[in-house]
Amino acid sequence: MTKHSDVVIVGGGVMGCATAYYLARRGITSSVFEQNTFGWGASGATAGVVGPLWHVPHDNEPYFELALKSLRMFPTLASDLTDAGLDPQYRQSGVLKVAFTEELAGTLRDDLAWQSDLDMAVEWLDAQEVSDREPDISPRVLGGVYSPQEGYVVGQSLVDSLVHAGTQLGVRFFDKTEVFGIETKASRVVGVRTAAGSFEAGHVVLASGPWTGIATRWIPEDVPIRPIKGQRILLRLPGLLPRSPVDGFSGYCVPQPDGRILVAATRHEYEFDQVVTAGAIADMIKAAVDLYPKLKDAQFDSARVGVRPGTPDDLPIIGPVPG
Repeated sequence: MTKHSDVVIVGGGVMGCATAYYLARRGITSSVFEQNTFGWGASGATAGVVGPLWHVPHDNEPYFELALKSLRMFPTLASDLTDAGLDPQYRQSGVLKVAFTEELAGTLRDDLAWQSDLDMAVEWLDAQEVSDREPDISPRVLGGVYSPQEGYVVGQSLVDSLVHAGTQLGVRFFDKTEVFGIETKASRVVGVRTAAGSFEAGHVVLASGPWTGIATRWIPEDVPIRPIKGQRILLRLPGLLPRSPVDGFSGYCVPQPDGRILVAATRHEYEFDQVVTAGAIADMIKAAVDLYPKLKDAQFDSARVGVRPGTPDDLPIIGPVPG
């Protein structure tokens, strides 16, 4: 096996696999190394809401524009990946954010003021319109904002489809293969050291989420990344499935293509463990039942942990370092 490619990518989540996929489409060879199985971390555990209007600060214009560009790319990406043989299970279902109090309704209306300038058909729904859209939602909901161009994706399915399509384009994927360091020559990157030996590359992309902080030992740059543990659960109740992700401020419910309902999310700073906690489950069940009272009778399916990366300003770290 030739142990050389133009680019080595460390990390087999959505970011690493998508980077390899898009490089391959440009004729650039790459090898992706994942210490576990592809998507086992935050990418596979994510709630999968594709909703930059609610998850990205709009006052940071470059970041927000990048998020909107990503949103616009999703339909084409999903179509291309499906054509390659695996459905990433992306749904442009819209996203609904609802308010239980006048104060939160005012917050949504304030947000709608700037969202209306984006030409994304975002609209206010009164309590009856919310109920018409989501018949099983709590009668305590006062109203909400619906963004029809947003949606959700099943994180593990997206990773799997990227690996499948990338492989067809010549990307080499190595799971359960840890990277131990970067190799340099004359202050330039020439490859990486892995559990399967050394691999040559002219460029190395670090896309290993919270584990990217380990790279501080490999490069002459500080990488201020901290772990943020998140938990989510899956419920099932025949006859009840939201039409789209529904966010009630304290938690949100995301429909799954297989009929389950994903409920998220929790946030635990500086925690790296994979332990599901009773308190987190209780909080998420309460949030779900607050949104959909009938979910008190739902079957508990499963719970999962994902550790995502955080930075001091909560913005992504993108760009080259010397060498």
